[in-house]
Amino acid sequence: MDGELKFNLADYGEGALGQLEQAVNSNWTSGNGHFTKEVHAFFKAEFGLEGLLTHSCTAALEMMALLLDLQPGDEVIVPSFTFVSTATAFDLHGARLVFADSDPQYPNLSLDSIKAVVTERTKAVCVVHYAGAGHEMEEIRDWLAARDIVFLEDAAQAVGATYSTRSGATLPLGRWGAASSMSFHETKNVACGQGGALFIGRDDWKERSMALWEKGTNRQAFFLGLVDKYGWVDKGSSFLASDITAALLHSQLIRWKEIHERRMAIWNRYDAGLRPLEAEGRMACMRIPPNSGHNAHMYYLLLPGFEARAALMKHLKSLGIQSTFHYQSLHRSPYVLRTMGEQPDCPHSDRYSDGLLRLPLHLKLSDADVDRVIDGVRRFFTA
Repeated sequence: MDGELKFNLADYGEGALGQLEQAVNSNWTSGNGHFTKEVHAFFKAEFGLEGLLTHSCTAALEMMALLLDLQPGDEVIVPSFTFVSTATAFDLHGARLVFADSDPQYPNLSLDSIKAVVTERTKAVCVVHYAGAGHEMEEIRDWLAARDIVFLEDAAQAVGATYSTRSGATLPLGRWGAASSMSFHETKNVACGQGGALFIGRDDWKERSMALWEKGTNRQAFFLGLVDKYGWVDKGSSFLASDITAALLHSQLIRWKEIHERRMAIWNRYDAGLRPLEAEGRMACMRIPPNSGHNAHMYYLLLPGFEARAALMKHLKSLGIQSTFHYQSLHRSPYVLRTMGEQPDCPHSDRYSDGLLRLPLHLKLSDADVDRVIDGVRRFFTA
């Protein structure tokens, strides 16, 4: 048997060490240095996203919660099928969490799933662009805007992904809501070990977000010459990433197109090799929502349930191939049951929790490696 195929392997490329050395020798390794500004400039130029680099996507989500200025009784709708940070950020800052089910066809929220749980106390809805794909973005945005409900995006997996409007315009994910968060964890398409960003869509949130980012001070206004001294003006925390982190991320961003093209090639190879099994009714392959320009963040299969998934994972492991499941429904989590009590059912979230299986997808996979995974899956279903 060939060597083990890892589910994920970070690939920082040859240029990373040079960028890190430059940052270390710059005499500014704390936050908001040269490379932080380079990262900010890249996202604005490439994707039209104006934001702030943070030490994690979780930090960006917590900044979102602070920007909401949550009051007692305010509800925030989040998916049940998501990473825990999507919920903990709002819970930490006083929101009453409401869990929405996934769409029957995709792990994302749909407008119908949001409508099912909206109340007069709903302050915001935070959608998650699962697998770097958007779903019903225009419909959700317009429906929420008509009801003065804040639209937020957890775009942790969605760097470079897009969504097209009914008129044919294409916008990056992260530019649809009042604010969005993104992750650059080592498992993401572009990575810096641990990092994130908050992108602001609402003009009236931009100045305040700078204060939150800088520990509740107007320090950035001082450096811009807008005030003659700075002090404590708002809530906040140390949300900045170090400039060493920014340097590593910048080394990935300048390779963005190369990274994206290779990941898409791997995704398309998986899809071509495995889609025939779906046609035979063996399992379901990953589905891309209409109008979504996904970014090949992952390739997943959907099995009938927990036992079938466990059997396939065991089979692949015997062939030296790592695979993994994903989120467990938050509405069933011990914390929620202990603090909020029994929650309404989210059957589609549970179905994805029990049956979704992710295959290896990273830049260190060769075409032969991908074919080895495809062959391993086929052997399981045709044995």
